[in-house]
Amino acid sequence: MYKFKYGVVLLAALGFSLTAHARDEAQTTKANVQWTWPCTPPTKAPVPTASQQDFDSYSWQLFVALNWPAESGQRGQANCAQPVGAKGPVVWQTYKTVEQIFLPDAKNPGAWNAGEVDTSLSTINVSVLKNTGIVNMVDQAVGGWLIDQRGNPTYYAIYANKTSYDYIVKNNFYNADIVGKANNINFPDNATEIKASWRILTKDDDASRYLTMPAQVEIFDAQGQPTGKTQAATLGLVGLHIATKAAGYPQWIWSTFEQVDNVPPKENVDGKWVDKPVDGVFYSYFNSKASPGDINHSACLWQQQDNQLVCVPKPGMTFSTPNPLNRVTPIAADTQKANDVAQKNLTKTVFQYYQLVTTQRPLMPDNPSNPLGQPTPAISANVTMESYIQPNSSCMNCHSMATPVNSAYRSDFSYLFKFAQTPAAAIKESTATKK
Repeated sequence: MYKFKYGVVLLAALGFSLTAHARDEAQTTKANVQWTWPCTPPTKAPVPTASQQDFDSYSWQLFVALNWPAESGQRGQANCAQPVGAKGPVVWQTYKTVEQIFLPDAKNPGAWNAGEVDTSLSTINVSVLKNTGIVNMVDQAVGGWLIDQRGNPTYYAIYANKTSYDYIVKNNFYNADIVGKANNINFPDNATEIKASWRILTKDDDASRYLTMPAQVEIFDAQGQPTGKTQAATLGLVGLHIATKAAGYPQWIWSTFEQVDNVPPKENVDGKWVDKPVDGVFYSYFNSKASPGDINHSACLWQQQDNQLVCVPKPGMTFSTPNPLNRVTPIAADTQKANDVAQKNLTKTVFQYYQLVTTQRPLMPDNPSNPLGQPTPAISANVTMESYIQPNSSCMNCHSMATPVNSAYRSDFSYLFKFAQTPAAAIKESTATKK
């Protein structure tokens, strides 16, 4: 159940003009500026030469709009009559999940509003290694599973908005045989994909600091292998990637957020970044006593078994051994300023406990000699999603290599098609051929 309420609407749209009075107040008190949050995503992104603050403001507008309470019975629509923070599923949680898009035997997933909204998930999937066909329940995109400091795994889910969904269905790209041969995948403007990371909240956690969701989560053995059993759990959102193909940005815009208690903030002291834990806060993935050699390292030794890569725990580790993390690249000063303003205006909501890590976008989106567009900033890493590759992590670089399953063709910066299913007839034919 959702455990947050919001009594007073504090509305804000970062990047919009302030009144003269508010501007003067902001300059003199550096506090309490009331903004106007729209309940729908921004229709335009900043121009490519805009400042980082402009793009970070754009990311916060997206975050608030997508975390607005959803309209009942209408996927992807905000209930603008309710304030942000009101009880119930938020907009992006009503998007279609990969399980709802890519059905067994490549069945047509149907109309956008068909089926129940996933407010309780039986499985939460993400690709193990993005450029393989392997799919597992709790592994990160790269590096393997992530165990929090309570000894529980981090779970992942992927969602697509109506623009993305309609494009996939219209072109039958839920069918692996069809999308695997497509050499012209090109999502329309405003296509949006969401990747969320969740941790299990225990009785010792403060659930009021998290966007929460009830779920059935898979149970794994000590070696990280699924047992076929599930258990009920309350999940808390710890990470959120928002990828949007904004008009004029063929390389998409990448906004990544985290819950503030993942790892402690950092402060630059005499030219050196040091951790500044807040008294009384339990950090989900940080252990101040961990040795440097144990921080940000995967527990996995990858082994080839039956044509699949399988994560085998390193000696002395099991599936419940915590994987301590820390942030490698500190949050930039301009981004932190945007966070300070947004969090202040989101007080009395659970979203005051979330922060933007960065907004990555192409500096030169239309330069034919540079099809990647020069990712800016060069590094983009969410500690819950790129935990073990933070020093070199780039959303744009990674997704530029995306292909459908069993295909060499690029898939327009989207890894969704790794989940495409093969029709039953094709499976039977392949089995018969092998015999």
